[in-house]
Amino acid sequence: MSFKPASLAQLFEPPTGYRGFFGWLCGYAADAGFLEDALERFSGLTRAQRAHQGRILLAAMLDPGNPQIGPVEMPGALHLPVRVAKLPFALLHAKVAVLGFQGADRFVLRVIVSTGNWTSQTLRESLDLAWHVDVFSKDEDADAEVVRQNRTDLAAVWDFLWSLQESFDLRLLELAAGIDNESADAAARLTEWIAEIGKRHRGYRPRFFDSRRHSLIAQLPDLVRHHAAEVRRNYLALGSGFFEGEGSSDTFVPEQILEALQKSELVTASCEKDIFVNPLACQAVATRQSWIEQERGWTIRVARAPAYFGAAPRALHAKFIFSANWQKGSNNCSRPWVYLGSGNLTSPGFMNRAGSAGNLEAGVVFAPETLRWEVEGKRDDGANVITNLLPIHWDDADQTPLPVLQVGQDMPERDTAFIAAPVALFLWDERSELASLTPQGDVRGPFALHDPDGRSCECLADGSFVWPGKRPRQVTVVWSVEEGVRKASVPVIDRYGRYGAGDLPALDLEEAWIQLANFPMPPEDEELVGGDSADTVDGVVSSGVASSTTSSSYPVRRMMILVEEIAAKQVAIGESDWSMWCNRLEQILTQAKDSAVVRAFQSIALNPLHPLFAPAFRPAFAATAQTQQGARYEAALNAAITAWQLEGYSKLGERR
Repeated sequence: MSFKPASLAQLFEPPTGYRGFFGWLCGYAADAGFLEDALERFSGLTRAQRAHQGRILLAAMLDPGNPQIGPVEMPGALHLPVRVAKLPFALLHAKVAVLGFQGADRFVLRVIVSTGNWTSQTLRESLDLAWHVDVFSKDEDADAEVVRQNRTDLAAVWDFLWSLQESFDLRLLELAAGIDNESADAAARLTEWIAEIGKRHRGYRPRFFDSRRHSLIAQLPDLVRHHAAEVRRNYLALGSGFFEGEGSSDTFVPEQILEALQKSELVTASCEKDIFVNPLACQAVATRQSWIEQERGWTIRVARAPAYFGAAPRALHAKFIFSANWQKGSNNCSRPWVYLGSGNLTSPGFMNRAGSAGNLEAGVVFAPETLRWEVEGKRDDGANVITNLLPIHWDDADQTPLPVLQVGQDMPERDTAFIAAPVALFLWDERSELASLTPQGDVRGPFALHDPDGRSCECLADGSFVWPGKRPRQVTVVWSVEEGVRKASVPVIDRYGRYGAGDLPALDLEEAWIQLANFPMPPEDEELVGGDSADTVDGVVSSGVASSTTSSSYPVRRMMILVEEIAAKQVAIGESDWSMWCNRLEQILTQAKDSAVVRAFQSIALNPLHPLFAPAFRPAFAATAQTQQGARYEAALNAAITAWQLEGYSKLGERR
């Protein structure tokens, strides 16, 4: 058997010919270990490269009990705080993502619905499940019904994530004043992509559903009938990483699910029924085992990890329902359907809508095709065998004995750990006499800014703060609430719109061109200044001055080569990447301001960048300043000329 499904982190990898662009995710929990794995797969960039790039790739909306994942702790990820501590649900428990991938002239949107959290534990220790679908902007060759269903699912998922954004502080993704912001532009473009292809088609219903308005149990039977036909099945399996607490004696959610399915004529009255558990923590299943097995006729089984996981033990965390018809002598799994999602088989998770007594949950119902019960022969890779897709089995007690069931712990209660600070973002300004940090966007109440030693920074009359040192990547903000004093790490954005970014090293002209030639990719790790600059929090590593090179003996020739190379590169850049190119052009040319070649042009008072203003050296959509793209380009070029201290000098190629 060779089948092995992708891990949850592997689902962040782009399809062939695409690159990760921007994504949204929500969940109960996330950690830096998982996000590092996912981000490197999504972007193709190392941690140091992402720190240099300073661009947000994934925006995460997590339950407020999850401690803040700081901007510097995980370059490329933005952990958004909740706006207020009181939310319209008991827990944010849904685990959903929409990822955008960009190709040469098209894009792909991937929807992921997971039972597992975005954590290292999910990858290494848990038995979890995930469902995903790719929605293409150009899919002329695809089955029309599949395309319409996928786009309907995308629309439903985005409606869910869009509504969830109302509870979170999005100021970090708003454009900083006067700065073209690649991260905000990427988030906006993803929304445009979804609006373009995420549409509900008449006659199609989403497989995705959530508990905002109705409980999962209230929606389940109708979704099964629509997506998997109104047929009685003779087998039912339920699994959950958590069941009702020990004190819950009046209800048993699996039994309520069975009754709802029988009432809807989706399972037979005498169907075979299994409950799959983590025997070390199965709450009421342990305390009511005798009643469940002897009076209600359920078989309790230990969830089993498929062989491709190896020998390391894994504990059931997945929440799923599986039903199908089986027939003696046949290996075909008839009329199967699956529910998987975040909702545990508990009252808050499955029986209640989101509110004070219900979590915000989400899941999918779908009907797999060509599903089989067992592997057939040595050539069967097992890709369609149910025991390789769900953590279930039908071994008898001798083969897989059921150990003594343990109650385990109840769902842990946790306090609100991360809410929005009064200020969401600071802009670094080192061009004045005093290096300072200026709050950006709406400031919602008083706060103090602490330096690395924990002292309050001086606040100037214009609202900016004096910073005692080099540019920090993030700073600590302290403010008071009714419950006491709170702290949060707030990112710093530089003049190029880079969030919590690492240092920009000085470059010579050859190094500058290498970086421009590789656009949109950032420099390789060895090109980045200081091996640990990606981890510097309170101040960046000093970059020094670029050393001279052998070509500096021929400054005019080398500069003309650079101008020609830039012109040839940029006329081929697409309109969708133009703003990013302008930003990168200004940034990289500014990094070369102290190179020997630039100093040579300063000494002869000549501006060699002037030819790049010529329409022939620009793409048609940015040929003049009459277009927004053209104006943005000229602003970037003028900023580079100012950084080179060549403004007002003679212009190369200008007729007199």
